[in-house]
Amino acid sequence: MRKESQSDHAQARNDNEPAVETLSSRGTLPHRLMTAFEVAEFVGCHEESVRRAYLCGQLKRQRFGVRSWRFQPADVQDWISRGAPTRIS
Repeated sequence: MRKESQSDHAQARNDNEPAVETLSSRGTLPHRLMTAFEVAEFVGCHEESVRRAYLCGQLKRQRFGVRSWRFQPADVQDWISRGAPTRIS
């Protein structure tokens, strides 16, 4: 009987996990509330840019729990159409 090493366990775990797509690779917004990190990933800017946008009123946000904020996809799309800072590739 062969002993399995940690790398064997890691390989088996990675084979069973479904492939996870990023928001930007799909090109569409999800039909759920988004975090600041998800918005930044989709838009192509830094997470701090998203925070600055909602602090100065350019992006609407909703309270989510006690200390969290989430964003509606429609509000994110509106922010993008009004000129959200995007990463130049």
